[in-house]
Amino acid sequence: MKTICKALIVMCVLLFPLAATAQTPEQIYTIKKGDTLWGVSKRFIKDPYYWPNLWANNPFITNPHFIYPGQKVAIRDGRLVLLPGQAEASVKQPVDDSMDSMPIEPVEEITVKGMAGSEGFITLDEIQSAGTLVDATDDRILLSYQDQIFVKIEDPNLQPGDIYTLVEVGEKIAHPVTKEVLGHRVNYLGEAEITAISPPVATAVIRQVTKEITRGALLIPKEPTSREIVLKKSAAPLTGYVVANSREKIALSQHDVIYLDLGFEDGLEPGNMVYLTRPRQTTHRTLPGHQVELPDELLGAAVILSTQPQTAAALILKSVTPIYTGDQVCTVDQ
Repeated sequence: MKTICKALIVMCVLLFPLAATAQTPEQIYTIKKGDTLWGVSKRFIKDPYYWPNLWANNPFITNPHFIYPGQKVAIRDGRLVLLPGQAEASVKQPVDDSMDSMPIEPVEEITVKGMAGSEGFITLDEIQSAGTLVDATDDRILLSYQDQIFVKIEDPNLQPGDIYTLVEVGEKIAHPVTKEVLGHRVNYLGEAEITAISPPVATAVIRQVTKEITRGALLIPKEPTSREIVLKKSAAPLTGYVVANSREKIALSQHDVIYLDLGFEDGLEPGNMVYLTRPRQTTHRTLPGHQVELPDELLGAAVILSTQPQTAAALILKSVTPIYTGDQVCTVDQ
């Protein structure tokens, strides 16, 4: 009997902290102007990428990046829960400053570094406007570092010192649904610097080489290797598809660059957040006689880096599962 009593006492002592934790009152934070789910997650959960789960668990939020001042967030046992039914009404309500001791530092911009890669994508319009390596100073087939080359570039603003990326055009990239050809995959060959201009050609020097360079290579303006992207909501609701990626990979994840079938003609801008989704299929055990459309599966999020008329490049900021060409993208106007 004494042994049993001692065991019960030990169990009570061990369970007491759990009971105390369960009874800990939740914290309520009121969203202030400029707050984002990204910032809220970083501040309270120590994980700025927690928001995909927050979005998935709160279906009444149409846009998982932008939230309204006055909206209340409950911090419960290491989880964030947005309290529904306050979005529109709370805009006119005074902001609760009772938690100024724990201010949120909203993430309004990010710095993208090291975007140069060995594979990429170029649209048909970019091919038409690209420059061409037409000749060099000797008869060698393969050109290399510090070789002087001659290029044709139809750019009225071309200046000595301009840096261009040398690429080789590869396979065609077709839309995963319509099968329309959108562009080509390109291989990154190196970089060249314009040294002199004498229309219709310009003289350049090869400054960097990663693969063999031959006549016929295309020249496109070099993308900055480091840039600041200011996050902003889109001007209109948009939906589209992932049509290609920057490397010859099948499964894509965080830090991969993807290309979308949306561009500035659709209203897309650099800094817009894009949400990656996939239609969820019913199982073989779905209840007979019930036709249901399941909610889409949330795959992750990306930020738009640059836009063309009908396409855009985006950087995957976070993925919760592998992403593939043909997956859907959307951004919702609040």
